[in-house]
Amino acid sequence: MTENENAAYIAVRAAVAELGIAPDSYGPTLNTAASPSAVRVVAAALAARLAGAGVDRVVVWNSSDEAVLAHAVAVELGVGVSRIDAVEGAVAVNPPLAAGSSAALIATSWQSRGLATARSIVARQGGVAAVAAVSHSPALDEDLGVPVVHLLPESR
Repeated sequence: MTENENAAYIAVRAAVAELGIAPDSYGPTLNTAASPSAVRVVAAALAARLAGAGVDRVVVWNSSDEAVLAHAVAVELGVGVSRIDAVEGAVAVNPPLAAGSSAALIATSWQSRGLATARSIVARQGGVAAVAAVSHSPALDEDLGVPVVHLLPESR
C-alpha cells in the first residue's frame, strides 16, 4: 500500500467510524445522517475504485441511507441513480435502466440474497458492470463475473 493509499484507507475508516453501521431491512447501512462530510469521504473512495469500470448508473436497494450513499457516489462519477424496491413480492428498478446500461451495484455491505436479486433484475434491464461495498462480506467472495470492490474488511 502506498502512502497515499494508506492515507485514503485511514480517512475511510475514520469516516465509517464517525457514521457507524447499523442493521436495516436490506442489510447493514451507514448512518448517513450523522455526517454529510463523512459520507462524501466514503463516496469519493468508492467512486475512485469504480472509475475504470465503465459505469453509467449506480443502483442500490431503496433504503434511505443506501440512497444517500448512492447519490453521493453518483455525483462523484457523474452518473444517475436507480433504486431497487421489493413491494409485496414484486421487485422493480426505478427509474428503469436503459438497454445496454452498465450499472454498479452499491451497498454498505452485501448480503448474498440481496446481491443475487439485484444482479438478476439489473441484468435483465441493462447490465452489471461492477459490484461495490463499503465493507467486505462473504457475498463478495463468489465469482460474480465483474469487478468487485470494497473499502474495508468485513464489519464486526
